[in-house]
Amino acid sequence: MSGFEVYNSAGKLLVDSQNRSTLFFDQRSLGAVTDKGFYRVDSPFGDGSTLGYTQQQFWNDGTLRWLKLDVNKYGLPGAELLEDNAGSMIRTTRNIGMQSGYLDVFDSAGNLIWSAASASKMPRVVGFFDVPANYDLQNNTFVLNLSFTPWILVNNCPGNLSDDGGVTGYSGIALKWTGSQL
Repeated sequence: MSGFEVYNSAGKLLVDSQNRSTLFFDQRSLGAVTDKGFYRVDSPFGDGSTLGYTQQQFWNDGTLRWLKLDVNKYGLPGAELLEDNAGSMIRTTRNIGMQSGYLDVFDSAGNLIWSAASASKMPRVVGFFDVPANYDLQNNTFVLNLSFTPWILVNNCPGNLSDDGGVTGYSGIALKWTGSQL
């Protein structure tokens, strides 16, 4: 069917016949990083001496990349800087086939864009980082208490690392997972 929409109890759009869902592609464990400690970016979680670049296969390749940090690991995901063996990453994409089955949803051109049979391969967004307006992130750490281990959409994590040879700067999000707090 086309022209189909499903909303959750909070009024957020979950399924829309005009937007194809992204599907699970693969999951990989993050290994050793390169250039560890080269960029010493101070944060509430460390001085950057344990951070390095993730291996190239984890860089932006056109897929959506979702990061799950292991307990007591931190990083600057928007700049691809994490600790050794920081956790896992999954990739999702719209470029793989969707399985037809119960409750197929098609776009106006007749392309299958959602199916209950493929729903288990689609990521579910269960929350957002809602930082209150005027919250002083420069001088404070914002903490989320969670009852689950989150997967963070790295593609949406800002991170600009600059180095002029004398001064290093970072503008973006720094994340640490404690096992119950992000």
